Amino acid sequence: MYREDFSPATLLPVSRAPELGRSTTPLPGASGTGPDAVITAIPRPASTAVGFGLPFKVKLVCDELQLLRVQALRQLAYGRHLPEQAAAFGSADAQDRTPGTVIFYAEDKATGSIVGSARIQSNRHAPLQIEGSIELPPEKQGRLLAEITRLCVLPGYEHQVRLALLKAVHLYCIAMQIGGVVAGSRRSLLRTYLCLGFTDLYGDDRLCPLQHAGGLPHRVLFRDTLLADSQVRDKRPQDYDFVFREFHPDIEVFEALAAAVSFGLSGRGVAGLPH
Repeated sequence: MYREDFSPATLLPVSRAPELGRSTTPLPGASGTGPDAVITAIPRPASTAVGFGLPFKVKLVCDELQLLRVQALRQLAYGRHLPEQAAAFGSADAQDRTPGTVIFYAEDKATGSIVGSARIQSNRHAPLQIEGSIELPPEKQGRLLAEITRLCVLPGYEHQVRLALLKAVHLYCIAMQIGGVVAGSRRSLLRTYLCLGFTDLYGDDRLCPLQHAGGLPHRVLFRDTLLADSQVRDKRPQDYDFVFREFHPDIEVFEALAAAVSFGLSGRGVAGLPH
């Protein structure tokens, strides 16, 4: 059938969808007006990561002097609540130097003082210290796990050091493929751990005396590294964004790697990076 076969009444105009890149009304960024106006790209500001600064830096202990300063902080911090255990917790500890153990410390920017520390030990080379006092549930045995010990903060220091240290531990565990973290908690730290996704290891809130913690009774807690984010997000605690969403350049978990990424393949500055 041809056009001539239609009656004039049936030859109605058909509206067309506007062609891509054209508009009948002026728009911001348009060049010209009318049906032939061409829409040009509207410049948008470049997006870069927003870093949240802290009054302290979180670093790794890399030499004996730093370790001595951390031990002095342990003695001071534990001495406030456990004076009978202060000397033991502040003295030389063989666990500090064993393979699979990493110590984080927080250093105040203004004074250079050590204001917090935490130790993380994986069971890649040896059983966790806590296994000298308890038996892990069957479903946790055979997994790559880690244990937090000697978590302490300078008495009276008001900033979020404890949260920053636990964030450093979390990032470290993700990088090292550690599936879960065990922690023996005293009452003073229990709320912090629970708000960050830790749950009771046995589910019955039992207290367990821990040999490596002076024989004192502790709640034994566990957190799954991969599930922690979703579990905490549902609860929306005050600390969620700090630990799981915000970028804190002062938490230098992998400072050498970060510097290498910043310089790309150019190699500038890489020669002086710490090993």
